[in-house]
Amino acid sequence: MSRKKQEKSNQDSAKKVIQATTQGANKATLLWLSGVMLLTYIAFSPSLKNGFTNWDDNVYIGENTLIKSLSGDNIKKMFNPDNHVSLNYHPITILSLAIDYKLSGYQPKTYHITNLIFHLFNTALVFWFIFLLSDKKVIVAVIVALFFGIHPMHVESVAWISERKDVLYVFFFMAALVAYYKFIEYEGKNKILLYVLILFLFLLSLLSKAMAVVLPIIFLLIDFYKGRKFDKYVILEKIPFFALSLLFGILASHIQAKGAAIAKFETFTWIQRLTFASYGMVNYIYKLFVPTHLSCFYPYPHLVDDHLPLLFYVCPVIILGFFVLVFLSLKKNKIFAFGFLFFSITVALVLQFISVGQVIVADRYSYLPYVGLLFPVAMSYDWLHQQRDKKFNLYKQLSMALLIAFAAVTLWLTFERTKVWKNSDVLWTDAINKYPDSESSYRNRGSYLINKKAYDLGEKKVGEMEIDRALEDFNFSIKLNPNSAKVFTNRANIHGLKGRFDLALADYSKAIELDKTDDQTFFNRAVTYSMMKQYDKAIEDYSTALMMKPDFKSAKQSRAYAYVDNGNYEKAIIDLNELIKLDPSNSNNYLYRGVAYFNSGNASAAIADNTMAIQLNPSNSGAYFNRSVADKSSGKFKDALNDALKAQSLGYPVNADYINELKNKIQ
Repeated sequence: MSRKKQEKSNQDSAKKVIQATTQGANKATLLWLSGVMLLTYIAFSPSLKNGFTNWDDNVYIGENTLIKSLSGDNIKKMFNPDNHVSLNYHPITILSLAIDYKLSGYQPKTYHITNLIFHLFNTALVFWFIFLLSDKKVIVAVIVALFFGIHPMHVESVAWISERKDVLYVFFFMAALVAYYKFIEYEGKNKILLYVLILFLFLLSLLSKAMAVVLPIIFLLIDFYKGRKFDKYVILEKIPFFALSLLFGILASHIQAKGAAIAKFETFTWIQRLTFASYGMVNYIYKLFVPTHLSCFYPYPHLVDDHLPLLFYVCPVIILGFFVLVFLSLKKNKIFAFGFLFFSITVALVLQFISVGQVIVADRYSYLPYVGLLFPVAMSYDWLHQQRDKKFNLYKQLSMALLIAFAAVTLWLTFERTKVWKNSDVLWTDAINKYPDSESSYRNRGSYLINKKAYDLGEKKVGEMEIDRALEDFNFSIKLNPNSAKVFTNRANIHGLKGRFDLALADYSKAIELDKTDDQTFFNRAVTYSMMKQYDKAIEDYSTALMMKPDFKSAKQSRAYAYVDNGNYEKAIIDLNELIKLDPSNSNNYLYRGVAYFNSGNASAAIADNTMAIQLNPSNSGAYFNRSVADKSSGKFKDALNDALKAQSLGYPVNADYINELKNKIQ
């Protein structure tokens, strides 16, 4: 064989070896990824048996008219910033919920399946991104993706249906990171198409949740990590991304400012806000390694003599220490700096320096930031196992044992934690067990118990035991916070159900004292006054509710009936005329107007209205009896007797003397 042929043969053999090795590596990588995905699915599988909760699921699904249709006009409404949901503009999230609603209506399993699918996608994207970032170190990608996938701090983002925005925005966010990494390494002629794709993915992420605004900063962080030169081209390519971030940041701030979500800055001092932010960072770092005592609700700490607990003042020092370590670590490599800065940037907006909501920290806020914290941990593990010196053998064995043990523990904790989101009773009971002085948890559990049939499929009524438990929760909630109008209203509703109208009246009045803007509370107090036959006061409250909400149909109807009961027949007829014009199919409105007409001396109009009521509802015994009385007054004794007998057969308590009187009139 000639020398050239020999060389060519050797080259071909080398290519085959490389190709076989690459194919084997690809298969091994996919096998590792498949294992991570399987463990993630197992960890979150209990969520598929969970239902809805009364923590925003009612707002996002039960009461959200935007998800009820996938028509073009309705989709346009979703993308209109004026149609935000729960003070959030995230039309892609709402669209995804609308698709779930189209598939299964109010069946919670579909929504949970979608959340889990996106979490699995996110786990795969984290694997891919870290695989690229670590120069294709499979073990690093496995560790980061595995603990991203199965960490119990991520249960809230996946098992809570309303946190669809979390799994959705991170899906597009991570896809954009993978695409950006490819972009900075790509030198082909279609690079502009990749750039447009990244920009589009960023837009989709922003339209899923405004938290995505930090993505351009992460791009700069990747540039720093990869040693990319910061020239004018690198800056120019970021301008459209920062412009979108600014736009969505302003929009989010504008919408949040419409509600009470953002606390006034003077509520806390700037020092307290700094301690809140530092405490949040320390908490998330600590919970990465010790994920215990998790709760869906972490209340703000109680001030003692206007001072926070000592830990809050120590946390800024701890965080300062971390940033010093970041600076010092740069002398060796950029791994720790990249990971900690990734964490810091992605968690910065939820650190409560500007207080948003009622919680100081939340498990869901760790969903994306943990990718940053896990990266240096995984790289350190890989570095240790790359060492060939025998003195590292013991550490290698210990680290592997610790890794396996921690994976087993976190998987089990996540599997069990996912069950906590089964329903609102389990969820809020868990929160109460963790934080017994959390007023919101008692309020929310009580609200769920009294409205159980609205959340749990198959529940046809609320049992007496649930009502009593709800009353206990509201009592405790008021004890912890006597300034919540909503809780007094809820407790008043229970007193009303139990027929304790005097107690209901006192609670409604207290609720109105605390909040004079709730039309429903005025309506409920009016109903209570009506039950107590205090019609003047009832009419006054119905009128107040209608002033606040002119289209409050139930208030107008109840006021009309109260007018009838109170003898204000002319005013009753005015209200009932309007109601019948709006809804000519309501038989009771004709019935009451018939009573008003009769008592005003217009028997023929009363007969006509009761006849219409009977036509609309042939089983309306009251209408038969009222028409009988009107017929009698008009001398139509035979018709009056027939109607009286019909009313009696339908269960109306017709006096025997009245029937005998009519029979005598006929004879």
